[in-house]
Amino acid sequence: MATYDVDDKVRVTATFTTNSVVTDPTGNASGVSVTWRKPSGGTDATPTATKDTTGVYYVDLDLTEVGTHTIKFKGTNGVIAAEVIQLEVTKSVFDHS
Repeated sequence: MATYDVDDKVRVTATFTTNSVVTDPTGNASGVSVTWRKPSGGTDATPTATKDTTGVYYVDLDLTEVGTHTIKFKGTNGVIAAEVIQLEVTKSVFDHS
């Protein structure tokens, strides 16, 4: 699991494949849903995925809470698949609050 400092901004990427071939769920980002579970237990307002290249989608997140963040990318059409990524956020040695 990757570790970050509070207030880092991170790009989280997911790749969709079918039969080992990188494939778009529907040809655009509307076929990919993203859910972000924060350490406080709340789910962010579902960030919108951006298509990078065929089958590769990402979201940029501002990490403002200490603890484990769980991000789930889900193909909703065509390639029906999900990928879950976890990030650990710690208090920075530069944070004196």
